[in-house]
Amino acid sequence: DACKVNMVGYMATSDGEKGEPLPDAASGDDVEVILGSGRYMEGLVEGLEGGKVGETKTVNVRFPDALKNKDLAGKDAIFDVTILSASKRILPEVTDEFAAQVRPGLTADLLREELRKAVDSQDAQEYMGERNKALADALAEVMDVDVPDTLVTNQAREKYAMMMTDMRSSGMADEEIKKLISPENFVKYKDIEKPDIVKDFKVSMAVDEIARLESIQVPAYQVEEQMQSLKDQAAKEGSSIEDIDDEQTKRKVESTLERRMVYDFLAEAAELEVEYMDDEGDFDEALMEKLAAESLAREQAAEAEEGEQQDAVPVAEAAPTTVEEEAKPAPAKEAASKEEDLERTTQVILDYVNSQAGGDGVDDDDDDE
Repeated sequence: DACKVNMVGYMATSDGEKGEPLPDAASGDDVEVILGSGRYMEGLVEGLEGGKVGETKTVNVRFPDALKNKDLAGKDAIFDVTILSASKRILPEVTDEFAAQVRPGLTADLLREELRKAVDSQDAQEYMGERNKALADALAEVMDVDVPDTLVTNQAREKYAMMMTDMRSSGMADEEIKKLISPENFVKYKDIEKPDIVKDFKVSMAVDEIARLESIQVPAYQVEEQMQSLKDQAAKEGSSIEDIDDEQTKRKVESTLERRMVYDFLAEAAELEVEYMDDEGDFDEALMEKLAAESLAREQAAEAEEGEQQDAVPVAEAAPTTVEEEAKPAPAKEAASKEEDLERTTQVILDYVNSQAGGDGVDDDDDDE
């Protein structure tokens, strides 16, 4: 059973009377209310039972504790509810005659099968992302392969640069971005991201091999449809579509579609169980706040050290001595090479961020004295 109503709500006072009006989002006109328990705020359906069309009923309710609007969560309220119409829902018997009315040539068995598939497909969409993540975790566990550090560095560099670009797009000042782009911060970011990069590399290898063994191929029309969708989205956002036509983007699109097809193949062949777990939340924002704080601390320490050196009292030059200094070992070539690579990485990231800003971006050159 169901009814359509107009609802005007008020916060309930401590003595159970009408108080301040509720926000418009909590009230409404021509609202359909299905008369079933557990669907709405506590007390609404119960308060409407026995009502008649044209009648206005005063209904006491309590908003759910888990309501996103924390100003209303767990609070008592009072609604004046005017019943506009009422209806009774009757489920028809599924027969061949009824199925033929849905679509000519359709039988009762085929209709039930189509409904079952539609419901399963809708349910599957709700946990598709988590399903694919679970399959990726399983593939990464069985893959025994050494991932080159060069690949990890390149992938981390690209992700780091994209994150800096996103932060600039969100309004962060160039000077603040420059403080974050340093060899030290990049090393920390790389160490944090390395497990995910290694996992993704292993999953990509596994997916490619499964696709080869099972002859899974992405239809060309699906790639073209996705490319066209990217172009349409870029045009809608006022972005350039020149880079979308290149082969690299096309390969990425094809790789993404292939991975989805392999996941679907594995899901059909595997026995999967849905386990509901709380979200752990995103991590990048906290990471960048930590890196920013550490960068600021290093900068303040350097300024303090420079100030102490300027305030230091000069001392007499030490007398010559016949004791020879012990020769200091030269820095290891590997360490120097690593430092140079980190500096190059920093410059690459700076160049990338600047290119995303159309050339008017972070300047890595020191001011002329």
